Amino acid sequence: MRDAWLSRLGLPSDLPVTLDSLTTIIRAHLDRIPFENLSVFCGDVPEIDPDALAAKILHHRRGGYCVELNPLLFAGLRALGFDARLRMARVLWQRDVPGPRSHCLCLVRLDGGEYHVDVGFGGPGPTAPLLLGSDDPDLRTETRAELGTVLSRRVGKDDWRDLYAFTDELTTMSDVQAGNWLAATLPGSIFTRGLIVTRHSGDTRMVLDGATFRKFAKGAEPEVESLQTPDAVLTCLDEVFGIDPPTGLKDALVQKGIF
Repeated sequence: MRDAWLSRLGLPSDLPVTLDSLTTIIRAHLDRIPFENLSVFCGDVPEIDPDALAAKILHHRRGGYCVELNPLLFAGLRALGFDARLRMARVLWQRDVPGPRSHCLCLVRLDGGEYHVDVGFGGPGPTAPLLLGSDDPDLRTETRAELGTVLSRRVGKDDWRDLYAFTDELTTMSDVQAGNWLAATLPGSIFTRGLIVTRHSGDTRMVLDGATFRKFAKGAEPEVESLQTPDAVLTCLDEVFGIDPPTGLKDALVQKGIF
């Protein structure tokens, strides 16, 4: 699985266990493996055992959401020799109250520090390893009573928005399975209601939100395009995100009111 994972990322097999390697891996993940919820949008609960993740993401043109992408990242990092572990988080982003523990992320111990890495939060998530407790222009972590560690993003001058909160409690794949079930089946889940696909390439972020495609390039005004047909969505998935959509996506786009 390690070799197939590195091949999917376009990376060599002899990466050393360093911060530079970790940064390279994260950026390749965000570029080569898109965040997407197409299976859940079509009514399925994704399988997240190692063989299923390898079949879907490494051997086919698909991505996934947090409980698929970060366990895949975790397995790959451990295979390379990184001291990585999984944690579950409560989403705070665009919520009035903390959500259930349905988001998955990774922590990596390296060079005496603790790094937060996450390739499965979509647009506002981190795009490089974040040293816990360090200062960053756009992201920060702080400890809060009852919530644990809170990750926040700066969205404007002196305007910080919370993304999610997590603790250092032991996380096993059974916890990730529970988070997967919640994200894919909970009434009102954003993943069952809407279609969302994101990909980062360098300083450019591409987002497909339903039938609206947006391209955010550093130092430029966002580009916005309204896709007019289900076929246009499928073309965008293929040409921009490198995704072969699951069977039934066209019908789901119509049934759920995207068209």
